[in-house]
Amino acid sequence: MTRTMPASVSPTSTSPSVSPAPTSVAPATTAVVPKTAPPAAPRPHLSNASAVVSQYYQDITDHDYEAAWALGGSNIAGTTYGRWVAGFGTTQSITLGTISEFGASRVHAVLYATQTDGTLKTYAGDYTVADGILVGASIRQVS
Repeated sequence: MTRTMPASVSPTSTSPSVSPAPTSVAPATTAVVPKTAPPAAPRPHLSNASAVVSQYYQDITDHDYEAAWALGGSNIAGTTYGRWVAGFGTTQSITLGTISEFGASRVHAVLYATQTDGTLKTYAGDYTVADGILVGASIRQVS
């Protein structure tokens, strides 16, 4: 069967004009994303066991949980990082009371943890430090 078109319509007048898509692609670029904070300066090595314990609790008071975790919190927490941090959710600050050294690597400390509701919790414990890092602790709440 042969089909004929009316005289007023030509086959090219009903088809829209389409240009071929460009075949070249823009070169890939690498985005440079600035860091939100500069990398932390390396901490001086704390060789004194009392200084390590003091710095550990100062980091917690400052809410610098990563630094406290790196200073040995990972060794004494007994849980995951997330749960350990959550455990300080109601701690406003920690003040060290007495610190007694037993040799180069053992410390006994009494600490006072002020809570966000204003209450005070007292803890006492023994800490073991090796190479400037907390490697062991036995801490208990005493009031």
